[in-house]
Amino acid sequence: MNKSSALKSVIWRILGIFVLGAVTYFYTRKWITTTYITFVHHATFLIVFYLHERLWTRIKLQGKTRNIVKALTYEIILGMGLGGLIVYLFTGSFPTVTQITPTYTAIKLVMYFFFDRWWPNND
Repeated sequence: MNKSSALKSVIWRILGIFVLGAVTYFYTRKWITTTYITFVHHATFLIVFYLHERLWTRIKLQGKTRNIVKALTYEIILGMGLGGLIVYLFTGSFPTVTQITPTYTAIKLVMYFFFDRWWPNND
């Protein structure tokens, strides 16, 4: 296991827990639903993020292009797809998915761009 990717994944999850918890509670006003969605999402994405990081050690894009493409693949494809499914499983509501998922994704896209640029690239 690559220690840098693992540490980066754990720190990213901690940040995400607070953001997803706030966004989910804002739309649902239910602590138990917020807790379930946040826990399952971040338990799942701890592994997904680590695998995404390891995959990107093999992709040879550089600079801002790399950061943008990497953020989009993670947040849009994985975050909205798998994240939306997790929200749906606990709410059963497609309108709630369309509230929580895009809001969380937009916030995380901005965060991811800066977080990835800030974190040293130890491939």
